[in-house]
Amino acid sequence: MKDNALIEVKDLKKHYKNGAVKALDGITTDITKGEVVVVIGPSGSGKSTFLRSLNLLELPTSGSIMFDGEDIAAPHVNINKHRQKMGMVFQHFNLFPNMTVLKNMTIAPMKLKGLSKEDAEKKAMELLERVGLADRAEAYPSQLSGGQKQRIAIVRALCMEPDVLLFDEPTSALDPEMVGEVLDVMKKLAKAGMTMVVVTHEMGFAREVGSRVVFMADGVIVEEGTPSEMFDSPKSERLKSFLAKVL
Repeated sequence: MKDNALIEVKDLKKHYKNGAVKALDGITTDITKGEVVVVIGPSGSGKSTFLRSLNLLELPTSGSIMFDGEDIAAPHVNINKHRQKMGMVFQHFNLFPNMTVLKNMTIAPMKLKGLSKEDAEKKAMELLERVGLADRAEAYPSQLSGGQKQRIAIVRALCMEPDVLLFDEPTSALDPEMVGEVLDVMKKLAKAGMTMVVVTHEMGFAREVGSRVVFMADGVIVEEGTPSEMFDSPKSERLKSFLAKVL
């Protein structure tokens, strides 16, 4: 394993229907500390399956995922312990509708990390301040816009002080005018050195913020490289045709 690799994925496969559907067909890649890896590709290419496999929301058929020196895809691993170090931000926010913003943010650190209510709330308020939503601490999710909900979902994940943040198409459920406010928060996190793996359709974000872009199709990594390599001089025909459609 590379010295600075935070996550090392080796020959990861996820098959359905006794192997008839190969959602992932042998993914091998490293994610290093402080890196922003942006995963792009057509629908059905396996991007979200790959992301969800990283914290075992999808159980791989075979292969290994080394995280923090342990193969988390092995049986009998305490995945909940590892998930505390992997924040996940979903397409549809997944906030608890019956809890205030502040309660949404403090419940996990108090329950899982044993933080006092006072410490958890202090940390939550600092994070809300960072994303310009301190005034919404006592609001309920139903009183927030989509962009606000997603910013809350991001800082809720940050409350656990994870080693890595996983984003599964964080802007695809938002109205176009709200996309920018969420991407801005993600850009600030990238600048602050947060390790991030982002599945997205936002090519501008991939180009501007990604330290590495991974292009997936048909369950495999077809090509990966820096944003300029990928967008300015793609090598594979598959990537060229994809970019011709999306740019």
